[in-house]
Amino acid sequence: MNQLFNIIGYLFGYLLWGAFSVVKNFAIAILIFTIILRIIQFPMQIKSQKNMAGNMRMQSKQKELQEKYGKDKARLNEELSKLYEKENINPMGGCVTSIVPMFLLMGVYWTIRNPLTNTLHISADSVDQAMAYLKSLPVIGAAVNDYYGQINLIGYFSAIKDNLDCFTDADITKIETFAEGFKLFGMNLLDAPNTHGIFSLYILFPVLCFVTSFGTSFVTMRMNGASLKGQQGCMNSMFLMMPIMSAWIAYTVPSAMGLYWIYSSIIGFISTIILHKFYNAESMTALDEARRIALLEAEEAEIKAVIKKSVSVDKPIKKKKKK
Repeated sequence: MNQLFNIIGYLFGYLLWGAFSVVKNFAIAILIFTIILRIIQFPMQIKSQKNMAGNMRMQSKQKELQEKYGKDKARLNEELSKLYEKENINPMGGCVTSIVPMFLLMGVYWTIRNPLTNTLHISADSVDQAMAYLKSLPVIGAAVNDYYGQINLIGYFSAIKDNLDCFTDADITKIETFAEGFKLFGMNLLDAPNTHGIFSLYILFPVLCFVTSFGTSFVTMRMNGASLKGQQGCMNSMFLMMPIMSAWIAYTVPSAMGLYWIYSSIIGFISTIILHKFYNAESMTALDEARRIALLEAEEAEIKAVIKKSVSVDKPIKKKKKK
Protein backbone atom coordinates (compact mmCIF):
# COMPACT_ATOMS: atom_id res chain seq x y z
CA MET A 1 0.00 0.00 0.00
CA ASN A 2 2.86 2.39 0.80
CA GLN A 3 4.26 1.80 -2.67
CA LEU A 4 0.90 2.81 -4.17
CA PHE A 5 0.77 5.99 -2.09
CA ASN A 6 4.37 6.75 -3.08
CA ILE A 7 3.43 6.46 -6.76
CA ILE A 8 0.49 8.83 -6.20
CA GLY A 9 2.84 11.15 -4.31
CA TYR A 10 5.28 11.06 -7.24
CA LEU A 11 2.50 12.13 -9.63
CA PHE A 12 1.19 14.80 -7.25
CA GLY A 13 4.74 16.12 -7.04
CA TYR A 14 4.56 17.43 -10.60
CA LEU A 15 1.56 19.60 -9.64
CA LEU A 16 3.21 20.84 -6.46
CA TRP A 17 6.54 21.63 -8.08
CA GLY A 18 4.78 23.35 -11.00
CA ALA A 19 2.91 25.60 -8.57
CA PHE A 20 6.05 26.25 -6.50
CA SER A 21 8.07 27.14 -9.60
CA VAL A 22 5.63 29.97 -10.27
CA VAL A 23 5.08 31.44 -6.79
CA LYS A 24 8.35 30.43 -5.01
CA ASN A 25 6.43 30.01 -1.76
CA PHE A 26 5.44 26.61 -0.42
CA ALA A 27 2.37 27.82 1.51
CA ILE A 28 0.91 29.43 -1.62
CA ALA A 29 1.98 26.47 -3.77
CA ILE A 30 0.06 24.11 -1.47
CA LEU A 31 -3.01 26.36 -1.79
CA ILE A 32 -2.85 26.16 -5.60
CA PHE A 33 -2.21 22.44 -5.38
CA THR A 34 -5.22 21.99 -3.05
CA ILE A 35 -7.52 23.93 -5.37
CA ILE A 36 -6.53 21.67 -8.27
CA LEU A 37 -7.21 18.52 -6.22
CA ARG A 38 -10.55 19.96 -5.08
CA ILE A 39 -11.54 20.61 -8.70
CA ILE A 40 -10.77 16.96 -9.44
CA GLN A 41 -12.99 15.92 -6.49
CA PHE A 42 -15.81 18.31 -7.41
CA PRO A 43 -17.93 15.78 -9.39
CA MET A 44 -17.81 13.43 -6.39
CA GLN A 45 -18.83 16.29 -4.10
CA ILE A 46 -21.83 17.03 -6.32
CA LYS A 47 -22.88 13.39 -6.12
CA SER A 48 -22.41 13.38 -2.35
CA GLN A 49 -24.53 16.54 -1.93
CA LYS A 50 -27.28 15.10 -4.13
CA ASN A 51 -27.21 11.89 -2.11
CA MET A 52 -27.41 13.74 1.21
CA ALA A 53 -30.25 15.97 0.01
CA GLY A 54 -32.03 12.88 -1.29
CA ASN A 55 -31.73 11.18 2.09
CA MET A 56 -33.23 14.22 3.79
CA ARG A 57 -36.04 14.34 1.23
CA MET A 58 -36.99 10.74 1.93
CA GLN A 59 -37.11 10.96 5.71
CA SER A 60 -40.92 11.14 5.76
CA LYS A 61 -41.20 8.09 3.50
CA GLN A 62 -38.72 6.18 5.64
CA LYS A 63 -40.72 7.06 8.75
CA GLU A 64 -43.91 5.71 7.16
CA LEU A 65 -42.20 2.43 6.32
CA GLN A 66 -40.78 2.17 9.84
CA GLU A 67 -44.25 2.67 11.33
CA LYS A 68 -45.75 0.12 8.95
CA TYR A 69 -43.07 -2.60 9.09
CA GLY A 70 -41.28 -1.71 12.34
CA LYS A 71 -41.89 -5.15 13.84
CA ASP A 72 -40.76 -7.00 10.73
CA LYS A 73 -37.08 -6.05 10.25
CA ALA A 74 -36.60 -8.20 7.17
CA ARG A 75 -39.62 -6.67 5.41
CA LEU A 76 -38.60 -3.18 6.52
CA ASN A 77 -35.10 -3.59 5.03
CA GLU A 78 -36.62 -4.96 1.84
CA GLU A 79 -39.02 -2.02 1.49
CA LEU A 80 -36.26 0.48 2.30
CA SER A 81 -34.07 -1.08 -0.40
CA LYS A 82 -36.92 -0.74 -2.90
CA LEU A 83 -37.39 2.88 -1.88
CA TYR A 84 -33.69 3.72 -2.34
CA GLU A 85 -33.68 1.95 -5.70
CA LYS A 86 -36.79 3.79 -6.83
CA GLU A 87 -35.36 7.16 -5.77
CA ASN A 88 -31.90 6.28 -7.18
CA ILE A 89 -30.18 7.02 -3.89
CA ASN A 90 -27.34 5.10 -2.26
CA PRO A 91 -27.73 5.29 1.56
CA MET A 92 -24.00 4.66 2.02
CA GLY A 93 -22.90 6.85 -0.88
CA GLY A 94 -21.43 9.46 1.44
CA CYS A 95 -18.91 6.97 2.82
CA VAL A 96 -16.96 6.81 -0.44
CA THR A 97 -16.69 10.58 -0.70
CA SER A 98 -15.54 10.67 2.94
CA ILE A 99 -12.82 8.09 2.33
CA VAL A 100 -11.48 9.59 -0.91
CA PRO A 101 -10.07 12.74 0.79
CA MET A 102 -8.14 10.52 3.22
CA PHE A 103 -6.82 8.50 0.30
CA LEU A 104 -5.66 11.68 -1.44
CA LEU A 105 -4.21 12.92 1.84
CA MET A 106 -1.89 9.92 1.92
CA GLY A 107 -0.74 10.76 -1.59
CA VAL A 108 -0.01 14.32 -0.50
CA TYR A 109 1.82 12.95 2.55
CA TRP A 110 4.20 10.94 0.37
CA THR A 111 4.73 13.97 -1.85
CA ILE A 112 5.83 16.00 1.18
CA ARG A 113 7.61 13.19 3.01
CA ASN A 114 9.96 12.56 0.07
CA PRO A 115 10.32 16.04 -1.44
CA LEU A 116 13.56 15.35 -3.31
CA THR A 117 12.39 12.29 -5.24
CA ASN A 118 8.63 12.96 -5.42
CA THR A 119 8.40 16.75 -5.73
CA LEU A 120 11.74 17.75 -7.28
CA HIS A 121 12.03 14.38 -9.07
CA ILE A 122 15.76 14.09 -8.45
CA SER A 123 17.36 10.71 -9.08
CA ALA A 124 16.79 8.28 -6.19
CA ASP A 125 20.41 7.08 -6.48
CA SER A 126 21.73 10.62 -6.01
CA VAL A 127 19.46 11.16 -3.01
CA ASP A 128 20.56 7.84 -1.46
CA GLN A 129 24.24 8.82 -1.81
CA ALA A 130 23.57 12.19 -0.17
CA MET A 131 21.65 10.47 2.65
CA ALA A 132 24.52 8.04 3.22
CA TYR A 133 26.93 10.95 3.57
CA LEU A 134 24.58 12.82 5.93
CA LYS A 135 24.23 9.78 8.20
CA SER A 136 28.01 9.30 8.28
CA LEU A 137 28.57 12.66 9.96
CA PRO A 138 29.41 12.24 13.69
CA VAL A 139 26.82 14.55 15.26
CA ILE A 140 24.34 15.32 12.51
CA GLY A 141 24.04 11.69 11.42
CA ALA A 142 22.69 10.58 14.78
CA ALA A 143 19.86 13.13 14.56
CA VAL A 144 18.68 12.04 11.11
CA ASN A 145 15.18 10.56 11.09
CA ASP A 146 15.03 7.64 8.66
CA TYR A 147 11.34 8.27 8.00
CA TYR A 148 11.88 11.94 7.14
CA GLY A 149 15.43 11.63 5.90
CA GLN A 150 14.90 13.71 2.76
CA ILE A 151 13.41 16.52 4.82
CA ASN A 152 16.44 16.38 7.14
CA LEU A 153 18.70 16.50 4.10
CA ILE A 154 17.04 19.70 2.89
CA GLY A 155 17.50 21.22 6.36
CA TYR A 156 21.24 20.50 6.41
CA PHE A 157 21.79 21.01 2.69
CA SER A 158 23.38 24.46 2.84
CA ALA A 159 25.97 23.16 5.33
CA ILE A 160 26.98 20.01 3.41
CA LYS A 161 26.34 20.81 -0.26
CA ASP A 162 30.03 21.54 -0.97
CA ASN A 163 30.86 17.95 0.03
CA LEU A 164 28.25 16.37 -2.22
CA ASP A 165 29.21 15.42 -5.76
CA CYS A 166 26.14 13.27 -6.44
CA PHE A 167 23.92 16.18 -7.48
CA THR A 168 24.07 18.12 -10.74
CA ASP A 169 24.18 21.91 -10.75
CA ALA A 170 20.51 21.91 -11.76
CA ASP A 171 19.66 19.64 -8.79
CA ILE A 172 21.51 21.93 -6.38
CA THR A 173 19.66 24.99 -7.69
CA LYS A 174 16.34 23.17 -7.31
CA ILE A 175 17.04 22.11 -3.74
CA GLU A 176 18.28 25.56 -2.66
CA THR A 177 15.25 27.28 -4.19
CA PHE A 178 12.93 24.74 -2.60
CA ALA A 179 14.55 25.02 0.85
CA GLU A 180 14.05 28.80 0.92
CA GLY A 181 10.29 28.59 0.32
CA PHE A 182 9.17 26.73 3.47
CA LYS A 183 9.01 29.64 5.90
CA LEU A 184 5.60 30.78 7.21
CA PHE A 185 5.41 33.34 10.05
CA GLY A 186 8.78 32.19 11.33
CA MET A 187 7.83 28.50 11.19
CA ASN A 188 9.29 25.85 8.92
CA LEU A 189 6.56 23.91 7.11
CA LEU A 190 8.82 20.84 6.99
CA ASP A 191 8.85 20.59 10.80
CA ALA A 192 6.25 18.45 12.59
CA PRO A 193 4.37 20.16 15.48
CA ASN A 194 5.16 17.29 17.89
CA THR A 195 8.86 18.13 17.62
CA HIS A 196 8.19 21.60 19.04
CA GLY A 197 5.60 20.76 21.72
CA ILE A 198 2.05 21.86 22.37
CA PHE A 199 3.04 25.34 23.56
CA SER A 200 4.61 26.41 20.27
CA LEU A 201 2.97 28.18 17.32
CA TYR A 202 3.11 24.86 15.45
CA ILE A 203 0.14 23.63 17.53
CA LEU A 204 -2.04 25.91 15.40
CA PHE A 205 -1.85 23.41 12.54
CA PRO A 206 -3.53 20.45 14.32
CA VAL A 207 -5.97 22.77 16.14
CA LEU A 208 -7.08 24.44 12.92
CA CYS A 209 -7.28 21.04 11.24
CA PHE A 210 -9.75 19.86 13.88
CA VAL A 211 -11.79 23.08 13.86
CA THR A 212 -12.12 23.33 10.07
CA SER A 213 -12.83 19.62 9.60
CA PHE A 214 -15.42 19.42 12.39
CA GLY A 215 -16.99 22.76 11.48
CA THR A 216 -17.36 21.83 7.83
CA SER A 217 -19.01 18.49 8.64
CA PHE A 218 -21.31 19.97 11.27
CA VAL A 219 -22.51 22.91 9.18
CA THR A 220 -22.98 20.67 6.13
CA MET A 221 -25.24 18.32 8.10
CA ARG A 222 -27.20 21.20 9.61
CA MET A 223 -27.75 22.77 6.19
CA ASN A 224 -29.21 19.49 4.99
CA GLY A 225 -31.40 19.13 8.09
CA ALA A 226 -29.48 16.08 9.34
CA SER A 227 -28.40 15.05 12.81
CA LEU A 228 -25.97 12.50 14.16
CA LYS A 229 -28.86 10.42 15.44
CA GLY A 230 -30.32 10.01 11.98
CA GLN A 231 -27.11 9.11 10.16
CA GLN A 232 -26.05 5.74 8.81
CA GLY A 233 -23.29 4.04 10.82
CA CYS A 234 -20.52 4.82 8.35
CA MET A 235 -21.41 8.51 8.07
CA ASN A 236 -21.78 8.81 11.82
CA SER A 237 -18.34 7.31 12.41
CA MET A 238 -16.75 9.48 9.73
CA PHE A 239 -18.32 12.62 11.19
CA LEU A 240 -16.75 11.93 14.58
CA MET A 241 -13.46 10.36 13.53
CA MET A 242 -12.33 12.50 10.61
CA PRO A 243 -11.67 15.70 12.64
CA ILE A 244 -9.83 13.73 15.33
CA MET A 245 -7.76 11.86 12.76
CA SER A 246 -6.93 15.04 10.85
CA ALA A 247 -5.75 16.76 14.06
CA TRP A 248 -3.59 13.78 15.10
CA ILE A 249 -2.09 13.45 11.63
CA ALA A 250 -1.35 17.18 11.52
CA TYR A 251 0.37 16.96 14.93
CA THR A 252 2.72 14.11 13.96
CA VAL A 253 3.65 14.91 10.34
CA PRO A 254 5.31 17.93 8.66
CA SER A 255 3.25 21.10 9.09
CA ALA A 256 2.81 21.34 5.33
CA MET A 257 0.40 18.39 5.64
CA GLY A 258 -1.70 20.25 8.19
CA LEU A 259 -1.74 23.33 5.99
CA TYR A 260 -3.01 21.24 3.08
CA TRP A 261 -5.79 19.78 5.25
CA ILE A 262 -6.83 23.25 6.47
CA TYR A 263 -6.95 24.60 2.92
CA SER A 264 -8.90 21.54 1.77
CA SER A 265 -11.51 21.87 4.53
CA ILE A 266 -12.05 25.59 3.90
CA ILE A 267 -12.36 25.18 0.13
CA GLY A 268 -14.64 22.18 0.63
CA PHE A 269 -16.83 24.23 2.97
CA ILE A 270 -17.19 27.04 0.43
CA SER A 271 -18.06 24.62 -2.38
CA THR A 272 -20.59 22.85 -0.11
CA ILE A 273 -22.42 26.14 0.54
CA ILE A 274 -22.56 26.79 -3.21
CA LEU A 275 -23.77 23.27 -4.00
CA HIS A 276 -26.41 23.43 -1.28
CA LYS A 277 -28.08 26.34 -3.09
CA PHE A 278 -28.60 24.11 -6.12
CA TYR A 279 -28.96 20.66 -4.56
CA ASN A 280 -31.06 20.75 -1.40
CA ALA A 281 -34.05 18.72 -0.33
CA GLU A 282 -36.58 21.43 -1.23
CA SER A 283 -35.24 22.18 -4.70
CA MET A 284 -34.81 18.50 -5.53
CA THR A 285 -38.38 17.76 -4.40
CA ALA A 286 -39.68 20.62 -6.54
CA LEU A 287 -37.64 19.37 -9.49
CA ASP A 288 -38.96 15.83 -9.09
CA GLU A 289 -42.53 17.16 -8.88
CA ALA A 290 -42.03 19.24 -12.03
CA ARG A 291 -40.67 16.19 -13.84
CA ARG A 292 -43.60 14.06 -12.62
CA ILE A 293 -46.15 16.63 -13.85
CA ALA A 294 -44.34 16.97 -17.19
CA LEU A 295 -44.38 13.19 -17.57
CA LEU A 296 -48.10 13.00 -16.76
CA GLU A 297 -48.85 15.80 -19.24
CA ALA A 298 -46.81 14.03 -21.92
CA GLU A 299 -48.62 10.77 -21.27
CA GLU A 300 -52.00 12.54 -21.35
CA ALA A 301 -51.14 14.27 -24.61
CA GLU A 302 -50.06 10.93 -26.11
CA ILE A 303 -53.32 9.27 -25.02
CA LYS A 304 -55.37 12.10 -26.53
CA ALA A 305 -53.44 11.81 -29.79
CA VAL A 306 -54.10 8.06 -29.93
CA ILE A 307 -57.83 8.56 -29.22
CA LYS A 308 -58.09 11.29 -31.83
CA LYS A 309 -56.39 9.10 -34.41
CA SER A 310 -58.65 6.17 -33.53
CA VAL A 311 -61.79 8.29 -33.92
CA SER A 312 -60.67 9.61 -37.30
CA VAL A 313 -60.03 6.08 -38.55
CA ASP A 314 -63.39 4.72 -37.34
CA LYS A 315 -65.39 7.66 -38.72
CA PRO A 316 -67.39 6.55 -41.82
CA ILE A 317 -66.55 8.18 -45.14
CA LYS A 318 -69.53 9.89 -46.79
CA LYS A 319 -69.98 9.14 -50.49
CA LYS A 320 -70.65 12.00 -52.82
CA LYS A 321 -74.08 11.96 -54.51
CA LYS A 322 -74.15 11.75 -58.27
CA LYS A 323 -75.75 14.65 -59.99
